[in-house]
Amino acid sequence: MKKIKIAIVCIIVGLVLAAWQIRTAVIANYQLENNYTQLWSLADKSSTIPAKQKYIAQFVAALEAGQAKGDFAGHDAKWLQTPNNDFGQNLAALKSLEGRLDEIQKMDPTSFQYNTAIEQITKQEQGEAGPMMDVFEGCYLLQNYPMVWCWICGIFIAIEAALITVGGIMLMNCATDY
Repeated sequence: MKKIKIAIVCIIVGLVLAAWQIRTAVIANYQLENNYTQLWSLADKSSTIPAKQKYIAQFVAALEAGQAKGDFAGHDAKWLQTPNNDFGQNLAALKSLEGRLDEIQKMDPTSFQYNTAIEQITKQEQGEAGPMMDVFEGCYLLQNYPMVWCWICGIFIAIEAALITVGGIMLMNCATDY
């Protein structure tokens, strides 16, 4: 009887931790999207330079305000920090895109330079945006919701799986004892 109680407690604790982690991930993703990344998505969807520039400027301002109030960790890493996973370095790269959009807006839309610049911006958004956005997201999660950040999330998943598995095995062993 004692083994059955321990098994049930293991399963319940594993399931509660998993539910809590899922809830935390949903809230974290919603808050990140609502406060920050929606502006990048709107910039990415915009087809004119003025619209892109407007949303990217708002995105940069939101990131800077978030950084000032402590919403972002300095790096998307606890260990092995590099310039590539540094929040500030990625923000500087984003600001360079913002500056480039300002330059393009002053060009003649029918010129070869304008079309080449638009092509470069599109390539940059499509090629480099994913890793840059991953760093912003990682810095946000690490600072505010470490339970769902990178390898810490993996540790929690392993613990939850172990608790549920051990509890299940214990229950099966108790069933064969009778």
